[in-house]
Amino acid sequence: MSDPSSDDLVSISYDSDAKTYLARFDPDAIAPSMAVVEAVATVRDTTTTDLDPLADTVDPMAIDRLSSGDETDDRVLEFRYLEHVVTVRSRGVIEILPLSDVGGG
Repeated sequence: MSDPSSDDLVSISYDSDAKTYLARFDPDAIAPSMAVVEAVATVRDTTTTDLDPLADTVDPMAIDRLSSGDETDDRVLEFRYLEHVVTVRSRGVIEILPLSDVGGG
């Protein structure tokens, strides 16, 4: 049996009231930075290789460091990536909001 693909490691839902995509992942199974790339690719209905490099926007290691340390802390990093506001939480949650849905954006 093969290893699970990264698609299997990131689950995504859409909250139509908040106009936000919510991705959940296990930081022990996939690097948070890779989960961001997978989630954004899914939201944009494309492949990860068709996206601009995440490192052009934010340091992927900074994202990955969110999940290290005290598990009682919920650390948050927010940035803009490919016309979306991306919020990564240390507990394995990514919120993706299209800039077109941001107030005044």
